[in-house]
Amino acid sequence: MNKLFRLILIFMSVLIVIIFNINGSANQLDLDDRIDRFITTQMKTHHIPGLAVAITHNNQVLHIKGYSTANNDRPVTAQTQFLIASLSKSFTAIAVMQLVEAGQINLDSLVQTYLPEFTLADPTFAQRPLGGIAAKITIRHLLNQVSGLSDVGFSELQVSQAKTISERVTSLNRASPVALPGAQFNYFNPNYEVLARVVEVVSQQPFSAYLQTHIFTPLQMSRTLNATTSADAFQGATNMVQGHLMAFGLPFAYPEMSGYLSGSSGIVSTAEDMANYLIFQTNSGQFKETKLLSESSVALMHTPPKTIGSSYGMGWVKGSENGEPVIEHSGVLSTFSTYVGLLPKEKYGISLLCNIYASPLIPMAFPQIKTGLIQLLKDGQPAAGGFSITLWGIAIALLMFIGVMLAIRSLLYLPQWKQAIRRTPLWRVWLGIGCTFLPGFFLLVLPWLLALVWDRFFGYVLLFRSMPDLMLWLSVCAVLGVVNGIARLILLARSNGSEYST
Repeated sequence: MNKLFRLILIFMSVLIVIIFNINGSANQLDLDDRIDRFITTQMKTHHIPGLAVAITHNNQVLHIKGYSTANNDRPVTAQTQFLIASLSKSFTAIAVMQLVEAGQINLDSLVQTYLPEFTLADPTFAQRPLGGIAAKITIRHLLNQVSGLSDVGFSELQVSQAKTISERVTSLNRASPVALPGAQFNYFNPNYEVLARVVEVVSQQPFSAYLQTHIFTPLQMSRTLNATTSADAFQGATNMVQGHLMAFGLPFAYPEMSGYLSGSSGIVSTAEDMANYLIFQTNSGQFKETKLLSESSVALMHTPPKTIGSSYGMGWVKGSENGEPVIEHSGVLSTFSTYVGLLPKEKYGISLLCNIYASPLIPMAFPQIKTGLIQLLKDGQPAAGGFSITLWGIAIALLMFIGVMLAIRSLLYLPQWKQAIRRTPLWRVWLGIGCTFLPGFFLLVLPWLLALVWDRFFGYVLLFRSMPDLMLWLSVCAVLGVVNGIARLILLARSNGSEYST
């Protein structure tokens, strides 16, 4: 009887395990299916040509897949390589923290302790205190993006592009600080490019070699590499996706912009490799049996400094989603857009790699995709709707058509204008002529205006890449406006001033 009872108990236990496994598999299949449907819909709505997703939970991969639309030459897979842009900063932070744990770097030591050649246009900000000057830049300042440097004081896009990490550090001798170190947050790519050089000098290894040996290989990121320039990235990658721009809501393939990347934006990776990276981040610095960093170091990277009102940690931004904390970072290059997000309470990780960059997608598409995936992971339903990128394209096309038609109408109206101004006060005539030059003036100062508003400098090349439709509209209106204004000035000069009303 006891033997029969034990057999029944074993049978019931096995049956329960099988049922739970079936239910778990069904739930996983259901989650995969819902993610597939959601991503496919979002790509179609926002005309995203290629996207690779990795989602992890604890030390498991929940979902990993590449998605393509019909206009992609090659299908995107989990093994397709993308430039991950500013997500690279968190890798640089890991390298620094590994050397901190090894006792080779002190976070509060001056940068010049490791790089004596590091100088700025105002050298007192970089040098050791002399004559009571307390201002100094430390390793921690660089990691937290509070060095006092910014695009306003040094636009990396306006200087000749460096080809090595040491050249990048040397080029900063023209950088003018905009604040005292530690006083305010300024997102500045060269902060992390200087850190890459620190890693090189301290470890006595090239930065790319250090990342490969101490991060990529232990995390089994076999298709991940670091490139010094964008040209190096495409040369070193064996399965790089084609990047895209967007005009009037329609994507089109275009080469990536050339430039220096290492330390801030130079890593090439895949969804498959990024899944391992997410597991490392959500498991306190451990991947499988390998411990790359201590739990306290990972927590420090995820934590903004308390001394100022900044949400930036060390290669990570502390945010929230529906009241829940999210540790995240986005990245953009001229033809790539990326995102990583960690849900620390549930230990979920999300990585999104896209082969397109367009300004309208930043507020319209990517936040919606991120929020939708988080809602799916929490058994919710992603919000429907949202402003379609197609409507955006139509709106910009209509604006351009109206603007051009009005400008042409104004040119055709010149004979009538010449007669009308005879009865118009001269100050109003000059005011009207001045208004015709406004689009041209706005176009001329646009990069500096954006720098004042966002503390980031975007040159004309990058502006035309990020929003070619808007820049084309503005350029056409500016040219027609200048032609109109010059024509009116000529007509005014040829006329007798005494004929005009005052």
